[in-house]
Amino acid sequence: MPHNDPSAIARWRTARRLTLGAIVVAGTMFTAAAVAQRVAEHPCHASARVDSYYTYSGIGVELTQEGDHFVVSRVFRGTPADGKIYPGAVLLEVDGQAPSDMLDWTRAIRGDIGSSVELEVVYPCQGHELVSLERALVRVRH
Repeated sequence: MPHNDPSAIARWRTARRLTLGAIVVAGTMFTAAAVAQRVAEHPCHASARVDSYYTYSGIGVELTQEGDHFVVSRVFRGTPADGKIYPGAVLLEVDGQAPSDMLDWTRAIRGDIGSSVELEVVYPCQGHELVSLERALVRVRH
Protein backbone atom coordinates (compact mmCIF):
# COMPACT_ATOMS: atom_id res chain seq x y z
CA MET A 1 0.00 0.00 0.00
CA PRO A 2 1.49 3.36 -1.07
CA HIS A 3 2.25 5.97 1.50
CA ASN A 4 -0.02 9.03 1.32
CA ASP A 5 2.06 12.11 2.10
CA PRO A 6 -0.23 15.18 2.32
CA SER A 7 2.60 17.56 1.47
CA ALA A 8 3.46 15.56 -1.69
CA ILE A 9 -0.17 15.72 -2.81
CA ALA A 10 -0.24 19.50 -2.20
CA ARG A 11 2.99 19.95 -4.21
CA TRP A 12 1.56 17.80 -7.02
CA ARG A 13 -1.64 19.91 -7.12
CA THR A 14 0.38 23.15 -7.19
CA ALA A 15 2.59 21.83 -9.99
CA ARG A 16 -0.50 20.71 -11.93
CA ARG A 17 -2.13 24.16 -11.55
CA LEU A 18 1.06 25.93 -12.71
CA THR A 19 1.45 23.58 -15.68
CA LEU A 20 -2.18 23.97 -16.76
CA GLY A 21 -1.93 27.74 -16.31
CA ALA A 22 1.19 27.86 -18.48
CA ILE A 23 -0.57 25.81 -21.17
CA VAL A 24 -3.53 28.21 -21.14
CA VAL A 25 -1.25 31.29 -21.37
CA ALA A 26 0.81 29.74 -24.17
CA GLY A 27 -2.34 28.78 -26.07
CA THR A 28 -3.78 32.28 -25.68
CA MET A 29 -0.58 33.87 -26.95
CA PHE A 30 -0.40 31.49 -29.90
CA THR A 31 -4.03 32.17 -30.81
CA ALA A 32 -3.53 35.95 -30.57
CA ALA A 33 -0.44 35.72 -32.79
CA ALA A 34 -2.29 33.60 -35.35
CA VAL A 35 -5.21 36.06 -35.45
CA ALA A 36 -2.83 39.02 -35.83
CA GLN A 37 -1.04 37.22 -38.68
CA ARG A 38 -4.34 36.52 -40.47
CA VAL A 39 -5.46 40.12 -40.11
CA ALA A 40 -2.13 41.39 -41.41
CA GLU A 41 -2.24 39.06 -44.43
CA HIS A 42 -5.86 39.80 -45.32
CA PRO A 43 -6.13 41.62 -48.68
CA CYS A 44 -8.21 44.40 -47.15
CA HIS A 45 -5.50 45.16 -44.60
CA ALA A 46 -2.37 44.42 -46.58
CA SER A 47 -2.56 47.67 -48.54
CA ALA A 48 -3.98 49.78 -45.74
CA ARG A 49 -1.60 52.53 -44.63
CA VAL A 50 -2.01 55.34 -42.24
CA ASP A 51 -0.58 58.54 -43.67
CA SER A 52 -0.16 61.64 -41.60
CA TYR A 53 -0.34 65.00 -43.33
CA TYR A 54 0.40 68.51 -42.24
CA THR A 55 -1.85 70.91 -44.15
CA TYR A 56 -1.70 74.67 -44.51
CA SER A 57 -2.64 77.37 -46.99
CA GLY A 58 0.38 78.69 -48.84
CA ILE A 59 2.63 78.21 -51.84
CA GLY A 60 4.41 74.93 -50.99
CA VAL A 61 8.03 75.77 -50.21
CA GLU A 62 10.34 74.92 -47.36
CA LEU A 63 12.70 77.70 -46.31
CA THR A 64 16.07 77.76 -44.61
CA GLN A 65 18.07 80.69 -43.35
CA GLU A 66 21.64 81.08 -44.58
CA GLY A 67 23.19 84.04 -42.82
CA ASP A 68 20.91 87.00 -43.58
CA HIS A 69 19.30 85.24 -46.56
CA PHE A 70 16.12 83.18 -46.69
CA VAL A 71 16.53 80.40 -49.22
CA VAL A 72 14.06 77.94 -50.72
CA SER A 73 15.42 74.53 -49.75
CA ARG A 74 12.53 72.47 -51.11
CA VAL A 75 9.48 72.89 -53.34
CA PHE A 76 6.66 70.43 -52.76
CA ARG A 77 5.26 68.72 -55.87
CA GLY A 78 1.79 69.74 -56.97
CA THR A 79 1.84 73.04 -55.09
CA PRO A 80 1.55 76.59 -56.47
CA ALA A 81 5.36 77.03 -56.34
CA ASP A 82 6.03 73.79 -58.25
CA GLY A 83 7.65 74.70 -61.57
CA LYS A 84 7.72 78.43 -60.76
CA ILE A 85 10.21 78.62 -57.90
CA TYR A 86 13.19 76.31 -57.55
CA PRO A 87 15.40 75.18 -54.68
CA GLY A 88 18.23 77.65 -54.18
CA ALA A 89 16.07 80.71 -54.80
CA VAL A 90 16.92 83.52 -52.40
CA LEU A 91 13.77 85.33 -51.30
CA LEU A 92 14.13 89.10 -51.29
CA GLU A 93 10.59 90.42 -50.89
CA VAL A 94 7.03 89.25 -50.55
CA ASP A 95 4.31 91.66 -51.71
CA GLY A 96 6.84 94.51 -51.66
CA GLN A 97 8.00 93.84 -48.08
CA ALA A 98 11.25 92.29 -46.85
CA PRO A 99 10.50 90.22 -43.73
CA SER A 100 13.38 90.16 -41.26
CA ASP A 101 13.04 86.68 -39.77
CA MET A 102 11.78 83.19 -40.58
CA LEU A 103 8.50 83.60 -38.73
CA ASP A 104 7.69 86.78 -40.66
CA TRP A 105 8.56 85.09 -43.97
CA THR A 106 6.33 82.15 -43.09
CA ARG A 107 3.43 84.41 -42.18
CA ALA A 108 3.90 86.50 -45.33
CA ILE A 109 3.85 83.62 -47.82
CA ARG A 110 0.95 81.86 -46.15
CA GLY A 111 -2.56 83.22 -46.46
CA ASP A 112 -6.10 82.48 -47.50
CA ILE A 113 -6.67 79.85 -50.18
CA GLY A 114 -7.09 81.59 -53.52
CA SER A 115 -5.33 84.80 -52.46
CA SER A 116 -2.35 85.93 -54.50
CA VAL A 117 1.19 86.61 -53.41
CA GLU A 118 4.12 88.12 -55.31
CA LEU A 119 7.67 87.09 -54.49
CA GLU A 120 10.89 88.72 -55.61
CA VAL A 121 13.56 86.06 -55.85
CA VAL A 122 17.11 85.83 -57.09
CA TYR A 123 19.02 82.74 -58.16
CA PRO A 124 22.80 82.42 -57.97
CA CYS A 125 24.28 83.46 -61.36
CA GLN A 126 20.90 84.88 -62.51
CA GLY A 127 18.96 88.10 -62.11
CA HIS A 128 15.93 89.05 -60.10
CA GLU A 129 12.58 87.54 -60.89
CA LEU A 130 9.06 88.44 -59.78
CA VAL A 131 6.87 85.39 -59.28
CA SER A 132 3.12 85.69 -58.80
CA LEU A 133 1.38 82.73 -57.19
CA GLU A 134 -2.08 81.89 -55.93
CA ARG A 135 -2.11 80.29 -52.51
CA ALA A 136 -3.66 76.85 -52.18
CA LEU A 137 -4.11 74.09 -49.66
CA VAL A 138 -0.74 72.37 -49.26
CA ARG A 139 -0.53 68.82 -47.88
CA VAL A 140 2.84 67.67 -46.67
CA ARG A 141 3.23 64.05 -45.59
CA HIS A 142 5.31 63.49 -42.47
